[in-house]
Amino acid sequence: MLESYLRNGNAVNLATLAWQARGSEMPDTYTLGLKNFRSIEDATVEVAPLTVVYGPNGSGKSSLIYGLLTLRNFLTNPNQNVPSLFSYPSISLGGRNEVVHRHFPDKSIALSIGVSNVQKLSSKFTFTLRESGGMVDLSFNKASLVKDAKIAGWPLSLSMDIAVPYEGIQQMDDVFELTPRLPAHSEEGETDIDHEPVSGTLHWNGITLSARVTSNPAAYSDDVAHINERANLPLELARRTGFVPLRRGFSKPTYNLANVTPTLNSEDEVASLLASYPERFGQYEISRFVEKVANRRIQTQGQIGTSTFSIDSIPTGKEVPASIVNEGFGINQLVYMLTICLYSRYKIVAIEEPEIHLHPSMVRELAIALAEIAVEKDRRLIVSTHSETFVVALLSQIAAGKISIDDVSFVLAENPNGSTVLDPQKANRSGQIEGGLRAFMASGAKDLVDFLGLSSE
Repeated sequence: MLESYLRNGNAVNLATLAWQARGSEMPDTYTLGLKNFRSIEDATVEVAPLTVVYGPNGSGKSSLIYGLLTLRNFLTNPNQNVPSLFSYPSISLGGRNEVVHRHFPDKSIALSIGVSNVQKLSSKFTFTLRESGGMVDLSFNKASLVKDAKIAGWPLSLSMDIAVPYEGIQQMDDVFELTPRLPAHSEEGETDIDHEPVSGTLHWNGITLSARVTSNPAAYSDDVAHINERANLPLELARRTGFVPLRRGFSKPTYNLANVTPTLNSEDEVASLLASYPERFGQYEISRFVEKVANRRIQTQGQIGTSTFSIDSIPTGKEVPASIVNEGFGINQLVYMLTICLYSRYKIVAIEEPEIHLHPSMVRELAIALAEIAVEKDRRLIVSTHSETFVVALLSQIAAGKISIDDVSFVLAENPNGSTVLDPQKANRSGQIEGGLRAFMASGAKDLVDFLGLSSE
């Protein structure tokens, strides 16, 4: 039904339809903020289901991804040394002095993640790393977080100076009043009236916030649970961030099952995830998307009586498998990437240059598949790319009415004066992008001049 609706040329928000089909509320809006991080002096980016960051080499595309990963590292384990915060699978950026913008030691690095929904209930967590120590902030910009109650003492902003590494032992307390609005019957019918306010306390250790009411907690358990959920949502999103690095792929014919950590720090972990997916049909989902992009099916084959297994690729319509390491590297890294993208633990996945080692026809199919994964699986995929084919494929799908302009966003990264500018570009329903694809137009124009034999003078 959904596919036929789209084929009829209706430009709709796929995320909206997907959530309506589930009977769920509209998804939240995520926002990333970075200050004085690598080439970025100050930038804020709203993350669409599929966010495509493109631009020339050295423009700072990767800084958006690495900033998010740094925040993930801190919130996953705040009690680690500073260089470890800047260490990710396949790359380590060094210490604070190597990472801070223009290497000015007196500048503070600030990284934030914010979440808001259609009711404008929003929360934001910010981690600031100074030359010595740091600071954490947790804020809300809405006076009420509970549907059927009024809360006094909001908007709330908590801030704490911390040492880095941070052991999480500091404590900050605050109070609030929750006034329930409960139905009451009268001659005019049923109406909502304010009942006696209930006092509550907030406890924050600089990472996780915990709200409690001091009297009759069972009666307000849902309200308190909602406060805790919304307050800690930015933390959970950062912790549930996956990463597909530039250096990726499977390099062994066989693997032994390894412990799968939340951050998937090695190819052994990714292979083990593929072989032992927590969802019953997870491996089939990976194979389904690999087949869409590359006409291959994927399966793992265990050796009886051992924890050893292999990853095999079978061309569609054929029955002769090949070990994944004997496929071309494009297929190899594609399977690796999709295994991470489809992992249900992750709400956000950052992908470096998904197009590497892929033929342009596969790049096109991959762009379409990633847009489908983002909407169908409720992921936020942040992609950095040099591929004009990848960008144009998404624009053509928008023009055909198969992807909504609300489901894909384009961000042009440029670095004109030593500081990255992240410029959001709006696409219209005709598949045209605001300002044109100027990151690709310059080289195209030069090729045209050379091809026609025109003088550049």
